[in-house]
Amino acid sequence: MKQGIISTGIAILLATSIFTSFSAPVYSQELTEAQIEQFKRLPRAQQEALARQYGIDLSMLERQGASARASQPEPETLRPRDGMQQDANGREEEEDEEKAKKDKELKPFGYSIFAAQPTTFAPVNNAPVPGNYRIGAGDSILVQLYGQESLSHNLIVDREGRLTIPRLGPLTVAGLTYDELKEIVRNEVNTRMIGMQAAVSMGELRSMQIFVLGEAHQPGAYTVSSLTTISQALLASGGVSDIASLRNVQLKRAGETIVEFDLYDLLINGDASKDRLLQPGDAVFIPSRGPLVTIDGEVIRPALYELKSGETLTDAVRYAGGTTASAHMASLRIQGVREGVRQVMSLNAERQADYQLRDGDMVYVPRIAEVFDNAVSVTGAVSRKGAVEWQRGMRVNDILRSPTQDVLPDADLNYALIVREDTETFEVNLYQIDLASAMRGDPEHNLLLQARDELIVFGRFQESSQRVQAGFASDEEIAALEEEREELELENSLKPENQREQADELKIYHENSRKMILDRVLARVRTQGQVDGTGRTVRVSGEVRFPGEYPMTENASVAGYVAAAGGLRDSAHLARAEITRTVMQDGLANTDYVAFNLYDALMGNANIEVRARDQLNIFRIPEWYNTVEVELEGEVRFPGTYAVRRGETLQNVVERAGGLTEYAFVEGAVLTREEIREQERARLAALSQELRQEMASISLTEGGVTNYGELNQLLNDLGGAEPVGRLVVDLKQILSGDTSRDIELRDGDRLVVPGQRRTVSIIGEVQMPSTYRFDDSLSVIDYIERTGGIKRRGDDKRIFVVRADGSVMPYSQRRGWFSSSNEVALRPGDTIVVPLNTSYKDNLDLWATSTQILYQMAVAFAAVNSI
Repeated sequence: MKQGIISTGIAILLATSIFTSFSAPVYSQELTEAQIEQFKRLPRAQQEALARQYGIDLSMLERQGASARASQPEPETLRPRDGMQQDANGREEEEDEEKAKKDKELKPFGYSIFAAQPTTFAPVNNAPVPGNYRIGAGDSILVQLYGQESLSHNLIVDREGRLTIPRLGPLTVAGLTYDELKEIVRNEVNTRMIGMQAAVSMGELRSMQIFVLGEAHQPGAYTVSSLTTISQALLASGGVSDIASLRNVQLKRAGETIVEFDLYDLLINGDASKDRLLQPGDAVFIPSRGPLVTIDGEVIRPALYELKSGETLTDAVRYAGGTTASAHMASLRIQGVREGVRQVMSLNAERQADYQLRDGDMVYVPRIAEVFDNAVSVTGAVSRKGAVEWQRGMRVNDILRSPTQDVLPDADLNYALIVREDTETFEVNLYQIDLASAMRGDPEHNLLLQARDELIVFGRFQESSQRVQAGFASDEEIAALEEEREELELENSLKPENQREQADELKIYHENSRKMILDRVLARVRTQGQVDGTGRTVRVSGEVRFPGEYPMTENASVAGYVAAAGGLRDSAHLARAEITRTVMQDGLANTDYVAFNLYDALMGNANIEVRARDQLNIFRIPEWYNTVEVELEGEVRFPGTYAVRRGETLQNVVERAGGLTEYAFVEGAVLTREEIREQERARLAALSQELRQEMASISLTEGGVTNYGELNQLLNDLGGAEPVGRLVVDLKQILSGDTSRDIELRDGDRLVVPGQRRTVSIIGEVQMPSTYRFDDSLSVIDYIERTGGIKRRGDDKRIFVVRADGSVMPYSQRRGWFSSSNEVALRPGDTIVVPLNTSYKDNLDLWATSTQILYQMAVAFAAVNSI
């Protein structure tokens, strides 16, 4: 009795401390949730007494507490296990390479679903309450009375199972279902309280203690809601351990097993019939797992699965979600331990569906072959690529009927291939056809097709740029080609200088070109060489559009290989062609030549055998390139480009151009030739390399090179100089009829005849290089003095004069052993060159040679650019 009085006093003091912090109109203020919770723990009589004392509306206080709970966000009761946390942005932390590799491994099925751990051990009170929920001591019942007046009561079922409703008295409700409780309370209110009705709902549910034991992630005792089931108990304990069994989770009550819950029924079939509600003191026991097998390959859900006694291969595949459409069940592979030895078993799952798997078995469901056994593959320059269903009796024109609808506009209708692979030996056989004839139904080319054949149609262009120029490329293709070209040029520029390709060699081949398609076909052919070592290719060279190597076909002929090479050029010689053939005799290789009439072979009048590794040579018509083009510019009466016969000379073409004008400066004529330009380019490259080697040698043997910057700049200028390709000619003598001075013209020659030029230029190591009006009274020294004289590094002993025609004359000429030196007489258009003095560099002749080349090139450029 004394103890009860003390408890009551403590409760009153607690309630008083809650309300004393408020002023008289406390009902207008909102209490904190913590204060409301403290108030609710008091007995109902004390709650009503305190409410009357401080002027508090008890129903308002209860509504305030309910609204506060509603506005408060639901607490997170579960979070991922340690090592599975997410960062503040909700993204998983980056994993290292080892962990990423581990994640790719197959995991036991179902374990990750329960892999969580609780953040709190408080019961969950916001879960919906089912109608069959059994009322028990500790449950909170909310009774809302409305009608003549509005009252709200939050009632607790006492330990004797009674619910005391004000003005009605106690009702025994323990053991009733939630639906039965609502019905009883409504009936009592309607019967005993005139003009009043009741709305009943569940408040806080009673909590209870259960046990999760065995192979749980965190075994132990848990305080949970009275609505907790077996699966929720597993979640509350953080899931199961790595060796737990999901097939036999047991619910034990008072020492007896109430139910055995197979979680596969819940996870795979959605069957929760055995997911029973727990009662206080229940124990959820998780035993260790049974036999575990691995299912991988063409199944819906590859993983590790636990099998019960008596379950078969069919059950394991069913747990894995079944097989995919591409699974090949006729050749299933199983790896396992049999009689102490690891073995591999192959079986037909369709016939041995009841095969008994063992613990540790690894079942692999293979994939069916990617090839189509009942299809013909169509590739290349066609409108619709891909596999086409093969039917018996199918021919080429059953697939490709129209040249405007079924093939691309740039398709080569004269050449197509049928690639056929033997299903037993995998030997590749090829058949060449004329696609246009096949579309017309010509039986010679409209061949019967077999299953797994590949029909290849080639394009008419090798390079993508050719297809663009012909107008067959779209804007998207052109943009992609330009981007690819830029990438190719950038990649080429990053290579060492001696490994870079010329600009015209940076070709981008079209996907339907012979180059791109035949590389793939020839790779298959080359891997199947004959027993005697002979290959199965034929090389076509000479006057054809696409010279190169072509696969040997079953219906091979000269006409077929000419068509494969794109046809003949206009320059092809029809009267004669040749096959170069290697013949084995007595173990030695001998070369044989087979000459034939190409026209007869193409028309079918001659049967010329073509063998593997033959080379078909198509000759050019003799003297086909009998004309060359020469360009005349400058002071000629009719400048332009002239086509001349081979053997014609410079005098002939100038006379055809009407001769020179009266303003022509004949001595300054410049004739350039492409062949000489290439020779100069090679010479400059070699000279630059020699100079660099000489610099390195001096640096190692004589203590270094002074003024390295200037020397390096000279080498860069030398390497970057563009060759002129000038051929020195005396045009004045040639036009006067001196045949000994005349030269034979070649393709690409260019003659530039400048206008009158009465000037003299001084370049090189002088103070102020410049050009002066020609004065025959002045000497070389006089002109040099006008420029300010020679620089300190100028070589006054090696001064030379470059004539307007390109010839080089030394500054002074010795007439004999005992005669004195005479200065060279200057002429209009001459250039005086003062070279660099190289004597202080160990008399390097290379430096003098390089400067002379640069100066002569500068003079030639000046003559050409002055036109």
